[in-house]
Amino acid sequence: MQILKAAGFNLARPSVVDTVADLAARYLLVLASEAVQSAKYTHGDNELTIQDIRMALQKVGALRPQLSATEEATRGTEFVNGVLVPFEDLRGVDNFIELAHGPVCKEIRRVAGLDGGEFDNVADLAAGMDENEDYVTAIKKKHSKTAEESRFEGTMLGRDADLQPVSIAGGPIGSLSQWNAARMQAAASAHGAQSVSSAVSSALSTPIDSATPEHV
Repeated sequence: MQILKAAGFNLARPSVVDTVADLAARYLLVLASEAVQSAKYTHGDNELTIQDIRMALQKVGALRPQLSATEEATRGTEFVNGVLVPFEDLRGVDNFIELAHGPVCKEIRRVAGLDGGEFDNVADLAAGMDENEDYVTAIKKKHSKTAEESRFEGTMLGRDADLQPVSIAGGPIGSLSQWNAARMQAAASAHGAQSVSSAVSSALSTPIDSATPEHV
């Protein structure tokens, strides 16, 4: 929401703001999921590295223009700082770095309560966020008289909602879990009966061997 606020989407109609905010939240969720998967498959843990973030940005199409791995392989090798390395298209990465240090992200930091300051490391960034109140927090306090987090439960502004069991009234089955268990048991019974029926049919259709001299 702070990124959208910095871009001026808060001045649009409420329906437009809701739609764009939902699309942005879904996009960021996909980006985060791709980064976690990359970390899991690459080095077997959930500690994200800059390489994991880059792979995720590539998968969601955030780094453009960008050659594919096959196209990069056809370019051969090149010298980088006096070292011969395989060619790698870094135009998308360079554009992303330029965006991160440009006026757009500076406005995003200002909206986030960081006063447009420059931070050299994560510790300085976290300290700046603790000292300043961001746009989303200010909006939540403005529209919530009691400042309770419960009204934001189940949304991207609050914690996940606790799943409650669904009760079924007026029948022998009292919940969806019991109904699902009954369905699975019925399916297993039907499969077992079908297997027995198939075995009996197979036995009846097997031809009887002709009597041998030993049996005469």
